[in-house]
Amino acid sequence: MSVPVVAAAMRYPELLVAVADTASSVVVTQQLKLTAAMAALAGDRGEATPQCTISRYEHICGVCKSNIMPGDRMFCFDTTDATNDKKSMSWGHESCHNTNLPPPPTCRHWMRLGRCPSLQAGLCAFSHNEDARGSAATNLDKKRYGGRRNYIRNQHKNSVLRIFLMQTYGIEYLNQQDGVIIDAAGGKGELAWELINLSGVKDCVVVDPRQLNLSLVQTKWKKGLFEKKRTGPVFSKWYPACEDGCKMRQSKSPRHLRCFLDGEACVEFMTATSKEDVHRADEWYQNQLIRAKEISWTSKGLTQHEDGTSYNEEEATNNVETKSSEAIETAESEISSAQEARNVLQKSHLIVGLHCDQAAGEIVDFASAKNIPWCVVPCCTYSEMFSCRKLADGTRVTSYDHLVQWLQERDPRAKVATLDMEGKNKVVYTLP
Repeated sequence: MSVPVVAAAMRYPELLVAVADTASSVVVTQQLKLTAAMAALAGDRGEATPQCTISRYEHICGVCKSNIMPGDRMFCFDTTDATNDKKSMSWGHESCHNTNLPPPPTCRHWMRLGRCPSLQAGLCAFSHNEDARGSAATNLDKKRYGGRRNYIRNQHKNSVLRIFLMQTYGIEYLNQQDGVIIDAAGGKGELAWELINLSGVKDCVVVDPRQLNLSLVQTKWKKGLFEKKRTGPVFSKWYPACEDGCKMRQSKSPRHLRCFLDGEACVEFMTATSKEDVHRADEWYQNQLIRAKEISWTSKGLTQHEDGTSYNEEEATNNVETKSSEAIETAESEISSAQEARNVLQKSHLIVGLHCDQAAGEIVDFASAKNIPWCVVPCCTYSEMFSCRKLADGTRVTSYDHLVQWLQERDPRAKVATLDMEGKNKVVYTLP
């Protein structure tokens, strides 16, 4: 039985039976059951029960000045100095709470986003007044980089989709023996990296013509930001491959097929059997590798026609590969062997695309030909480039909603869900 559970049972003797019933459960489950029971008992006694969370680090109690140890239940209270308006707060043992203490500060997630996952789990110690909900979200209207588009909070979109994949398909299916997940148009490769290093998926391969850039996630890894003591009891279940101290081991870079995803051509390449067909398919793959390295990119995406002329010469960047240690490591993960690339496509059992732009339709084509499930979070429509796309009623696909509907109509099994992030957050997917 955990220390916080024993302490709670000692404070509320009536809970001893309930504690015994939950002794074999995980700590978080115990805490949630006890929180509700303690609140009910405190209400019967006329006491004020503080909103508590579970300590992940050692703190000094702001009331009794003794140590709050990891695993203890604790509450917080506002200690802002009225003279200089400098915001501050303190933590205290749950048993040290009294009604004379100031209230807790307002939860920043509640103010910024209007929601709090920790509150839903009963483990947020901050205040969640309805009047403060979304009160700090005014900066959402500011423009991004001085441009025309509004600022969108989707910095954690890779984690949001990764968690959706774990919830929808289950870790056993994602980690299928000898299976490969394809991250089509995977950009920097962060989604594939998270699936491998945070979810414990054995193999996830990025298909994208750009060089991978994993410097951000690798820096977070080295700082220990994915360890259980950092993710906490609410979110640690989504990081099954991480443990305290995992930053001391080397993270693994995903393998990389550095080419464009062409559904029909990839199927022909994958299914080639005769000596002549294999030779022609291998030659096609090598040409794809060369083509990918000759394309120039900017922060706005593809900038160069295949004949070398740029859409915008002023914004086009020289296609110079970075020589950092991270770049060297990701370059080593590139698959140059045509046979290895063929094996990857043949073993694939799920293909995903997060804001995959032009590759959205190709993902569905490849998955349909191979009869595997697919999961796409569409973004830009590219109505001029794909002017032949039409809905079942003959309407041209010219908007984001049209694109979502068009993808759904491509497969009668397709479902649509909304991801917990801002911006283009519709996900269209099929199940195994």
